[in-house]
Amino acid sequence: MVMGNDGYNPVNLTNNSASDLNPSWCGAGTLTFTSDRDGNLEIYKMSSDGASQTRLTAALEADYSPSCSPNGTQVAFTSAREGNDEIYVMSVDGSNQQRLTEIGAADNYPAWSPDGSKIAFVSERDGNSEIYLMNADGTGQLNLTNDSGGDTDPAWSPNGSKIAFASDRNSSRQIFVMNSDGTNAYPLTNSGASEGSASWSATGSQIVFHSNRDGNDEVYRMSSDGSFQSNLSNGSADDSAPDWEW
Repeated sequence: MVMGNDGYNPVNLTNNSASDLNPSWCGAGTLTFTSDRDGNLEIYKMSSDGASQTRLTAALEADYSPSCSPNGTQVAFTSAREGNDEIYVMSVDGSNQQRLTEIGAADNYPAWSPDGSKIAFVSERDGNSEIYLMNADGTGQLNLTNDSGGDTDPAWSPNGSKIAFASDRNSSRQIFVMNSDGTNAYPLTNSGASEGSASWSATGSQIVFHSNRDGNDEVYRMSSDGSFQSNLSNGSADDSAPDWEW
């Protein structure tokens, strides 16, 4: 689905019986997403009006969670094609697929920095889900969060100074923000519900996310300091994994 910043005029882009999820904008006019329409999870791309839906990956195991580089030329994604979840990168046409992580533990949910030089991701290499950072070529991998709770869903602010993420370190899964070097992590939400998939507006002044605080998953919006939280989708079906177009 795509909708206005205010939640109005939602439009179904894919409209098939399969599960289509994890949308990621690839510059103006193009989206990548995950679908199981061909039997298992693979990465696809399409125009912003839903036209020209094209499969980019064709592995026997799951490929999912695409994240487009800021210049729209590359896609980072998660794949289990070599036995466990690892981070890969490919050109936006599906060519030049290369593995970036090789640690043996699950690495997933990549997110490009706004300047394209770094990728934040989630790893279980230290025993639980933590936010890690690496160079775009896979070098220089380091742990940013290092907390006993599970930390997932990293999302960069437009100026690259902050990373929003989801964490259950305070019991329920809430939206947190930290400096991009991992310092000064603090919560933005405190609803007691399960919340995740933060995505910043182009100005950095607002964040969308999903929450089940009203009984089912809905897309919410808040100011980047956590204030003025409001339900945008407000329907009977589950709405999740928003991605704000920059």
